[in-house]
Amino acid sequence: MRKRYIDMLRLACVALLIPFHTAMMYNTWGEGQYVRGAPLPAAGWFVWLTYPWFMPVMFVLAGMSARYSLEKRSPAQFVKERLLRVGLPLLAGVLLINPFLAYIADISNNGYSGGYFAHYVIFFTRWTDLSGYDGGFGLSHLWFLLYLVIISLAALPIFLLCRRFPKFMAWNKWPVALIMLLGAVQAQADDWLNFGGKSLAQYFVLFLIGLFALSHEEVQEKLERLRFAFLISALVAGAGYAVAIESQWSGFAYDLPYYLYGYLAALALIGLGKRYFIAQNGALIRAAESSQLYYIFHYPILTAVAYLLMPRIANIPLQIAVFIAVSLVFTVLLSVAIRRIPVVRILFGMKSRT
Repeated sequence: MRKRYIDMLRLACVALLIPFHTAMMYNTWGEGQYVRGAPLPAAGWFVWLTYPWFMPVMFVLAGMSARYSLEKRSPAQFVKERLLRVGLPLLAGVLLINPFLAYIADISNNGYSGGYFAHYVIFFTRWTDLSGYDGGFGLSHLWFLLYLVIISLAALPIFLLCRRFPKFMAWNKWPVALIMLLGAVQAQADDWLNFGGKSLAQYFVLFLIGLFALSHEEVQEKLERLRFAFLISALVAGAGYAVAIESQWSGFAYDLPYYLYGYLAALALIGLGKRYFIAQNGALIRAAESSQLYYIFHYPILTAVAYLLMPRIANIPLQIAVFIAVSLVFTVLLSVAIRRIPVVRILFGMKSRT
């Protein structure tokens, strides 16, 4: 039976990306963007308090889903499914979506005045920091799909090997305290294979935690029972993290509350999701099925909306509200349209209707 609460959690995280990427346009630490707004402290705090947990949740959920996929697919079928559902949309996005983002960035940040298709040459030949904010090549938000393909394929042989030894698979018999200690492992891994602040090793560990530990029904039930304990602990750790930011601490004094907050919040959300995120509404279920479409298309839509409307709206809070609302509506509408076009829906990772 499909665990709908996992779909709902994933949908909630993807929906959060629209206000998150909107807030990033107004960040207070000077990070480049495709379209840059005036620094806004409230937007900076929203980013700081959101980032530590929502991508860890995404990779943990991906690991849990991979376990359920491997229970009904052969290894070859799993690889094929990953390449079609994640690898193909990654390739399509790099060829069709990221050049658009870089084009807007080049106009907005560098005053580029050439044509759109002429800019394709710039996109594929200008290799600098790989952010795309200077109009050059960049993965943008599609880094998640690249990491997910790499991690899924790397985790497969580990899973197949451990499956031969039942003791390595019996995570349901371990206490919750051990699950919590795994958070220290992913924190230590953050410095390895870290590209642009996104650690492939850390997310690999989180994926494995989902694959081996949190995919057990018994573990999920424990998290459900302890959901408020994890939530309160996460809020306390989050308060410590906020103090570390405000006090400009570094090193262990910053890292400890940061990783505690992110990991405890992820466990709390899984427990809360299992308890409350039970989708019975058909529209919500269809929306959850389209979560990858929302992920892929929300950023180019948001960037286009901000580029067109930012010069026309002077009030920053109003800008933010309009950007979020308009981007959400157009992301949903575009995703609904893509679902109805057989070739395009397959190109961006959805199953064929047949």
